[in-house]
Amino acid sequence: MLQRALHRFTRLAANDRGTVAVLLGIMLIPLAIAVGCGIDYGHAVEIRSTLQNAVDAAALSGASAYTAPSAQTTAQTLAQNYVTQGTASLPSNVTVKSTTVTPGSSSSAYTMYASITVSVPTTFMSVFTKSITVTASAKATNPVVTATFDTGSFVSYACDLNQVYWYIVPAAGGVPDASAMNLLWSNDTANPTTNSTFNVAASAKIGFAIKNVTGARPTSLGGCNYGNNMYGAQPGDTQWLYSSLQPPSLDYNIAPGGTNTGTHATYETDQNCALVVEQGTQSNGQWSYQSPTEWQCYTSNGRNYNTNTMSNGNATGVCQDCGNGNGGNGWGWGWGHGGGNNSGSNSTMSEVMTNAASSCASLGGNSYQYNWNDMGGGVDSYNYGNDMQYSFSCSGGSGSGNGTSTSGVVLTN
Repeated sequence: MLQRALHRFTRLAANDRGTVAVLLGIMLIPLAIAVGCGIDYGHAVEIRSTLQNAVDAAALSGASAYTAPSAQTTAQTLAQNYVTQGTASLPSNVTVKSTTVTPGSSSSAYTMYASITVSVPTTFMSVFTKSITVTASAKATNPVVTATFDTGSFVSYACDLNQVYWYIVPAAGGVPDASAMNLLWSNDTANPTTNSTFNVAASAKIGFAIKNVTGARPTSLGGCNYGNNMYGAQPGDTQWLYSSLQPPSLDYNIAPGGTNTGTHATYETDQNCALVVEQGTQSNGQWSYQSPTEWQCYTSNGRNYNTNTMSNGNATGVCQDCGNGNGGNGWGWGWGHGGGNNSGSNSTMSEVMTNAASSCASLGGNSYQYNWNDMGGGVDSYNYGNDMQYSFSCSGGSGSGNGTSTSGVVLTN
């Protein structure tokens, strides 16, 4: 009997195929669950990556546009649009639980925070949980820096009334709003401002504008009524020159906000006779600047198309060879006549306008001198710097400690 029992046990032990199948079936259950969890979690990670890209773009775009308190609403709307676009691209079975777009400001920075929280349905994990909550957030900082406007030892020689304003360049370009204008300097006083500082976002593009009123500067301060100028402006006519336009006289008859000034003048639009911007050189802590070339207008191709210049004292209205980069043999009210050959070898308009409307972040810590010709007088004498001359630089910020040497807006989390 004992032998029969041992024989049966030996046969059962030898036949293990059924046992392995049972064990394998039991082991497949947790393996399948693990694989299913991995698929569900992988899908959630993919969704989170999409969300992170959306909030990063929202925070960066919003902070970039948040350049002043007045820009907060526009910046927040721009950031919200990126969030909306990001959630719109999600699979239809993903539920958006909440979105947040929050602007912030302090004395050192403008910020934009964006977050998205969604519910991602599960498939294999549905026995344990019906969905996974996924959140992505980002915050971008636009450092506030200090901009410096410095006239140094400048003395105005203009008979016209001139005032200098700074403004944040409109995102869409064109003439700035009246509310964006900030007065820096005026020659209608015996003691004009020599130095001024203001705080501005590092990414904001800064433009300068000259308000020019023909023959309106008080005679007690050096002004004079010389009659009409060579462009046809009459005494009391107002012209505006904007550094963010090429040429600055492009919209000379349009005041900030879009109002027509009613000037009688007619300025060219194919050349720049108003502004030259020079990068400074620093030595022993002091900045120096190269003197701009006189007797020259600048065109897009470097040729001398001075189509509204008085030649040899005669108001011909057309002077194709006047005011070239080789200099002139005259000075002042109508006697300048350069000997250029229109070879296209002179500086171009874009070259002399480089950094005429740049952000502090893009200046690289350098100082730039703005040399203005108000395009007044009996003739445009191209005396850059006689009507307004000043330097512009920026300092402060975050990151490397100098907002002028960073890219401006940065993601902080």
